[in-house]
Amino acid sequence: LHSFPTRRSSDLYISSTPYQPSKKEKKQDTQLSPPSGESEDAPDFFQYELQRLRDPETGKIPTNIRQLELEYASTLPGFISPLAKGMQVDSVNNLIWQSRGPWNVGGRTRAFAIDVSNSNKFLAGSTSGGMWTSTNGGTSWTQTWGIAHQSISCIAQDRRAGKTNTWYVGTGEGYGQSAGASGAYYLGNGMYKSTDGGQTWNSLPSTAANAPQTFNSIWDLIWNTAINPADTTANGVVYAAVYNAIYKSINGGTSWTITKGTGLTAPYSYFTDVAVSDSGVVYATFSSDGGASEKGIWRSPDGINWTNITPTNFPTTYGRIKIGISPSDQNQVYFWAGTTTGFGTPDTNFLGDVEWNSLWKYHYDIAGGKWYDLSANLPTTGGPFDKQYVQGGYDMVVKIHPTDTAVVFLGGTDLYRSNDGFFSPNNTKIIGGYQIGCAPPNGAKYLNHHPDQHEIVFDQTNNILYSTNDGGIYRSSNFMASTVAWTPLNNGYLTSMFYTVALDHAALNDR
Repeated sequence: LHSFPTRRSSDLYISSTPYQPSKKEKKQDTQLSPPSGESEDAPDFFQYELQRLRDPETGKIPTNIRQLELEYASTLPGFISPLAKGMQVDSVNNLIWQSRGPWNVGGRTRAFAIDVSNSNKFLAGSTSGGMWTSTNGGTSWTQTWGIAHQSISCIAQDRRAGKTNTWYVGTGEGYGQSAGASGAYYLGNGMYKSTDGGQTWNSLPSTAANAPQTFNSIWDLIWNTAINPADTTANGVVYAAVYNAIYKSINGGTSWTITKGTGLTAPYSYFTDVAVSDSGVVYATFSSDGGASEKGIWRSPDGINWTNITPTNFPTTYGRIKIGISPSDQNQVYFWAGTTTGFGTPDTNFLGDVEWNSLWKYHYDIAGGKWYDLSANLPTTGGPFDKQYVQGGYDMVVKIHPTDTAVVFLGGTDLYRSNDGFFSPNNTKIIGGYQIGCAPPNGAKYLNHHPDQHEIVFDQTNNILYSTNDGGIYRSSNFMASTVAWTPLNNGYLTSMFYTVALDHAALNDR
């Protein structure tokens, strides 16, 4: 559900620079200090809990204990499978929940993919609603995830021949977590993997801290995940962009090593991203609050040896940087940089606040890479909802048309399409998000679409574009038209966020 950004008392941030984006909430590393809202005796309480729950032989809480607890609970009398149609079950207390609607209102969707072996099969993950699958092009959906750790942030499929049943998802939304209350952030629990086409999911123990109430692992906030489709390793090479690090696994997620970044060593880059080309070239980004040897934009031919390719005229302070590799010429890469303070294109948003963002294109060739600063061509005209705005890095996506490198799609609160790669300001149209020209207090939506963009996926075979945002999932078959027509696909995709609960005090024995 879309809401205007608000300031929260728990907006705490670890930074060695003056960079402070922030209309949307970020999470503080509680290994360094208690989060806002916790009492000062939180460490004593932690020790008390550790004494209660630790293994007496090792002195530690067993790895993956939450998953083991749920597996044990499934053997108890009266257990009902969470996949029972139309129900959600708390396996500890055996509380049965039945959906009462609405049936067609989707929630914020950061993870979405089309199965490369079946263009009618979709996998989608919501930041507060778990994982879902559709096998009929979005006509209907089935939940494939229990009620634990439902904050899904990213997804990737192993696209290699014979491996397409293998999928990976990351958990924990790093920014704008409106599903969590102040002081009660909705954290993730590392990476999960499916080997049956997304029907069942298993935690990857090496990434799971199993303490979702505490930010005690950089795996609690995962920005993105990507597969190397060119790798010949049997179990696959997987990358994960987490808080202050890019991890790499060469055995299908069984174990991981930091390939770029400093992990728990300060200073910390809050925002990261990772993308891999079809030939295995890896791009990574780190926000400017990280160390001098880590922040910026990086390229690696093998995921091991990295070159800092940050342009010399890049801003000194910047937040989240999203990566978009052109499918038809993968030497062309776009970088969409949010909150580049005092640099790029300023925009006064619908709240009257000024936000600076920048857009860059990198073209790699045998002589090296060439940069183009396209920031001056970002949308800054029209009504208060028409201008490019990313809410501090909350809603950002950049994608290139699958066959035309000149057509670039850019998402913030609105969704834009440029027919000349943003090399001029003259060929850009709003094709989604808010209704063109609307103004507060009437934040009307673009017809059959929704503000706050998070993902764009192309079905090249059928010439269809899929867009996901705070309102769920949408499809367009005329995405190159002057006025784009959208069809919502939230048909039983029940992922809306819950903010309140109520009891029927008149019912007998209700408690």
